[in-house]
Amino acid sequence: MFEKHYDKNKAYAQSKLANVLFTRSLAKRLEGTGVTTYSLHPGVVQTELWRHLNGVQQFFMKMVSPFTKNSVQGAQTTIYCAVDPSLEKESGGYYSDCAPANCSAAAKDDNVGEKLWELSCSLLSLTWD
Repeated sequence: MFEKHYDKNKAYAQSKLANVLFTRSLAKRLEGTGVTTYSLHPGVVQTELWRHLNGVQQFFMKMVSPFTKNSVQGAQTTIYCAVDPSLEKESGGYYSDCAPANCSAAAKDDNVGEKLWELSCSLLSLTWD
């Protein structure tokens, strides 16, 4: 049934790419409504996600943990995007460390974003008017 090898790191990266693409597509649809949307990178945050790492990865994370963010620090960009009124005209933007950030070329591909939007609507049997 499942003949392809599942790569959890690749799947995680693809999910993050999908978040950015979906946000950009959603922002276009919300234009003029007063509702804004943003995607962001909170930084490397100490979370329970680390418990799923293998031994070598856990050792590495312990070594770099002094340079990572705690949950309060990791939440700052989310809070910034939610409450800073100067961002109202920047809906669909990508942020890191409470500032606009560059994302990959793949994340800026509006054609792929539209395909993702259409697939999402199809899978959920939704229409967007």
